[in-house]
Amino acid sequence: MTSDPRPPIAISYRPKENDYLPVVVAAIRQHLVDWPISLLTEKHNLPSRRWLQANAINPITDWRHSEKAGKVLRLWEHQQVFAQHFDSWIWWHDDMLLVRLLEDPVATFDAPLIAHRQRKRPNKDLRNWENWLWETLAFFRCQNIYAPNPVLHTPRLIRRNLFESIPDNWNRKRLLFEPTYLLWAWHNAGIEPELAKNFRKGFFSGKVPPLESLRERGFTIVNWGKKIDHEHLKTEFSRHYPLDFG
Repeated sequence: MTSDPRPPIAISYRPKENDYLPVVVAAIRQHLVDWPISLLTEKHNLPSRRWLQANAINPITDWRHSEKAGKVLRLWEHQQVFAQHFDSWIWWHDDMLLVRLLEDPVATFDAPLIAHRQRKRPNKDLRNWENWLWETLAFFRCQNIYAPNPVLHTPRLIRRNLFESIPDNWNRKRLLFEPTYLLWAWHNAGIEPELAKNFRKGFFSGKVPPLESLRERGFTIVNWGKKIDHEHLKTEFSRHYPLDFG
């Protein structure tokens, strides 16, 4: 546990060819200053000690995945590790860039925002992740639980008591963590989710506009995909933040 009463930003990290963790952390430090950050990774993937100390990051390396854990189960296992350390945490990815100041990060990332209302599954071939998402939503609909799509690819506040209240017999190898947790939490609290408007902006190809323009348009989080123009992205990011762990 930590003595800081604020729920830490909890990032799961594995190095990538185009690694933007330094940018993501620098933006958090710019806008949220000394908000606690924990980094879940394996020891051999730890960034330099100097960088960790300079950014006041608490590394978590006392864990391991279960044998043969697939992508879906691994996300659940990450949350189990965070639950061993914190009462609540803000689950953050290393491709989520904060672009503005926040008066209350907890309230911001606890807001019941969704991508779209409940709808029928698309009648077309889907990628693995999309299949898992629609299977997860269908699981809730079969129980007469309202199942909009809550996956915005934004940070989310996770509470340990709610996480641990999810039934043990629910298949964590098939159900995606994020929609399962959110739909379960909202259903049990009687919360009616709201459509997200101008909250998050994603770019999956081409070039990213200047960060200032996204901030001026009211966005909070910016994401990017593998097919983005990485050279342009790095040029834009480098105007504001360091690109490496130096």
